[in-house]
Amino acid sequence: MITADQLIEIGHFGKPHGINGELNAYVDADIDADAMKRIVLMIDGIYVPFFIGSIRQKRHDTFIVALDDISNEHEASELTNRQIFVLKADGVLLDDEADAEPDGLYASDLVGYNVTDDSDGHTIGTVEDIDDSTDNVLFIIATPDGDTVYLPVADEFITSIDTDTRTLCMSLPDGILDL
Repeated sequence: MITADQLIEIGHFGKPHGINGELNAYVDADIDADAMKRIVLMIDGIYVPFFIGSIRQKRHDTFIVALDDISNEHEASELTNRQIFVLKADGVLLDDEADAEPDGLYASDLVGYNVTDDSDGHTIGTVEDIDDSTDNVLFIIATPDGDTVYLPVADEFITSIDTDTRTLCMSLPDGILDL
C-alpha cells in the first residue's frame, strides 16, 4: 500500500484535452517527463497508481498526459482537479542545482517573435500562437499582409533564435510558403 511519506506532490490535473482521455497536467516541480512511468492519485481516500501511456509538453509548466485505462473524455473528467503525486523512489524530480544549465526555450516562449526566412532574409510574420492539438505542433504566424501561415515547430527548420531582438530564423523547404 502506498503511503503519503512515499510521495511528492508535483501538481494537479486540469480539464480533459480532447475526447480520447488525455488530460492537461499543471506541474509545479521540475520533473524528468521522459522518466515518468506512473503517477499516483488520491481516489476514495487511498493512493492509486496510474501508468502513463504518453506524456508530452504543452508549455513550460503544462503537459498533456494519457493514462493507461483512461480512454475517453468522461473518464478523464473524473480526474479533473485531482492532485498529482509521484513516488520519491521513482526519481523523476530534477535536482535544483544553482549551476544547472537552463532547459532552453519552449515553442510557447516564442509567441510574439518575428519570423524570418533564412534563404532570403525576408520577414514571414509574427508568431501569434502555437497549435498543439495534434502531434505535429505548429507555429501560427500572422503575416504582414494579414494572412495566417502555419509552420511546423521542428528543430530541423529553426536555424537561430535571438532572444534579445525576439527573432526566429527558419530555413524552410521550397514551396512551404506558397499560398
